[in-house]
Amino acid sequence: MKIDAIILAAGKGKRMQSASPKVLQQVAGKSLLQHVLDTSLELKSCQPHIVVGDQASLVKASVSAPKNSKWSKQAKQLGTGHAAKQSLKGLRAGSIALILYGDVPLVKSSTMNNLVKAAGKSSLALLSFEQQTPKGYGRIIRSPGGKVLGIVEEKDATTEQKKITEVNSGIMAVASNKLEELLNGLKNKNTAKEYYLTDIVSLANENKIPVKAVKLDSKEEVLGANNREELNQLERNYQLLKAKEFLKKGVIISDPARVDFRGEVKIQKGSSIDINCVFEGKVEIGKNVIIGPGAIIRNSKIGDGSRIEPYTLIENAILEKNVSAGPYAHIGPDAHLEENSEIGNFVEVKRSKIGKGTKAKHLAYIGDGQVSEKVNVGAGTIFVNYDGKNKNKTKVAKGAFIGSNSSLIAPIKIGQNSMIGAGSVVTSDVPAERLALGRSRQRNIKKK
Repeated sequence: MKIDAIILAAGKGKRMQSASPKVLQQVAGKSLLQHVLDTSLELKSCQPHIVVGDQASLVKASVSAPKNSKWSKQAKQLGTGHAAKQSLKGLRAGSIALILYGDVPLVKSSTMNNLVKAAGKSSLALLSFEQQTPKGYGRIIRSPGGKVLGIVEEKDATTEQKKITEVNSGIMAVASNKLEELLNGLKNKNTAKEYYLTDIVSLANENKIPVKAVKLDSKEEVLGANNREELNQLERNYQLLKAKEFLKKGVIISDPARVDFRGEVKIQKGSSIDINCVFEGKVEIGKNVIIGPGAIIRNSKIGDGSRIEPYTLIENAILEKNVSAGPYAHIGPDAHLEENSEIGNFVEVKRSKIGKGTKAKHLAYIGDGQVSEKVNVGAGTIFVNYDGKNKNKTKVAKGAFIGSNSSLIAPIKIGQNSMIGAGSVVTSDVPAERLALGRSRQRNIKKK
């Protein structure tokens, strides 16, 4: 079944108090519109049709959309029905039109799919939900037998109609050819003088098109944002929904209200997340990983059984199985920590590979390093990788011991099982099995 997803994204969003259009405001590090677009693309044979208006060029440039996406512009703000009409020319024959909103980012692909199935080739299907304080929402009008007769907007509702708690989400699905017929029949005889998309429900009844309401259990899925307060609530709703998904999969989360997921995050069963952790970009966490409070993990992979101590930053890095990092460590960018390696407190690792069982436990900087297995990097060690123009490599062979407070001036090679005496400044290669001392001789001078 072909699906044409019409995403209405033409509104200005004045109440958001922002120079950017409402649909470009962010939830979980991604624009509202991008959320909707990405979710719609999870549907099979889906082609997006994005209707823009305010700052159309900026919206188009700010969104990552597939090449087959269709763009249309609503030059004048004449209502949601008028906006949807702008996309009609690009709809495919025989498709189901799924109407979505660029400022309603949390709708699940499964919900979209259920709505499309409910519509089929012959019906109009809409998403509704219960709202105990329904002010501002269009009310679902039903017959005594439960048949959906239409939707009345808040501005046009009678006192009795305003008491109805089943409200319209605005999200609908209908065969594309029927949508064109219904949109062409819209009138703007209402208080706002706009062409309401919701009016196609009563038009469908008039044209003997069955109308089905698919009621959601969780209204959080279809909430939008018109101002900063509502945008903040969307953020919390998103984070809570993501946390619940992980909890169902066997992930341990200390407090679902104090963790943020801002990207494509995968966490396997048995792993635990303490409070105030942030996951950004593409993140993969293996099984039985322990992540302490305040950790930030960005575009990285962490292997099974690893332990991330509190307040550690990991970015663009790979940590293999049973790695220990932190507390207060900075791993990455482009760091690769092999199995059973240990990076301790206030250690920074960048553009470096750390071998199996290697330890750098305290206060060290490892930049542009290639460190083999079972190396000990003492406290205060510096890989001096920058000569003012270029980044240079430090290579440390298996079993080497780097004494505390040493500086290794790259480019340099430290041989297998060699030892660097504490406090040394090493400027040339050290052969295997040698002790290197690069410090001035101590003198004890009598005080005057």
